[in-house]
Amino acid sequence: MNLNSSFTGDDNLYVRIKTGNGKGWTATTTQGGYLVSNNSNGDTLKVDKIWYSFPVGERNTFWIGPEVENYYMHATTPSIYSPTLKQFTLGGNASAYGASTNSGFGWAYNADNGFAVSSNFVSQQTNVATAGLLTNEAKTSWATQVGYTKPQYSVSAILNLKYNGWADSYFGTSNGNSRGTALNSTNVGLRAWWRPQETGTATPSISVGYDVSSIDGAASSADSTDMIFVGLNWSDMITADDKIGLAFGQPQTNENDTVDPFAYEAYYEYTVNDATKLRTTVFGNSDRDGTAGNDNTGVVVETSFKF
Repeated sequence: MNLNSSFTGDDNLYVRIKTGNGKGWTATTTQGGYLVSNNSNGDTLKVDKIWYSFPVGERNTFWIGPEVENYYMHATTPSIYSPTLKQFTLGGNASAYGASTNSGFGWAYNADNGFAVSSNFVSQQTNVATAGLLTNEAKTSWATQVGYTKPQYSVSAILNLKYNGWADSYFGTSNGNSRGTALNSTNVGLRAWWRPQETGTATPSISVGYDVSSIDGAASSADSTDMIFVGLNWSDMITADDKIGLAFGQPQTNENDTVDPFAYEAYYEYTVNDATKLRTTVFGNSDRDGTAGNDNTGVVVETSFKF
């Protein structure tokens, strides 16, 4: 449930309430099966997100809240690929865009010519008794993004500085996502997308992403990782409002790994009526988690109801 309240007509108090019983491979990050639609709250309704946003002037927006993630506060949309697996969100949900819900603050500036810049931080301290906001005991992600967007295309770059062992990533191997207990990292992400003027043709929308990460204080054999992502979408191909998706790439991987992990998904989404969609996805991973021969393949059918 998404709850939106406004006090001035321009601001917004956002609260999201979620529940779900996703378990097993649908909630496993290292094997790549974590679903975008997954939630593992069991039978309990919980506040999943809560923040307040407000404008200052015509071009500036600010966010502040106890339950927010970096990417909700970015000024430029990094990817328009519609994923089934969470690892393929944000043009590759790895070192540069990986986020976790906690206390945060952000600012964004959007010019009228398509240029945009934003900067924000999230500090993981609300569930740690000895940690305070932005202290050395709190894991913190500080992300600054610059982008340029037009109706048919967008390009952007992000610098995400992560402190005190922040290491969450859906699109990464265990070796590629290792930050130790208190290490810092510098993460750079490049994103671009393009879409055709008309749907229903053989030409898809294209989203691409590349991340590179440097880990401060790590051994030279483990101090650099990278990620590659490509996502394609076709719309209105067989019936009106249907969607075909294909995404693939290399999860965030240590440069000295002896294997080259690969991940993919392919799906068809059919619109049953105005409120109901049916999506069937085939996905797989090879040499997942940086382990030779650790391959898996899966199929998931999702029915979505929107009221």
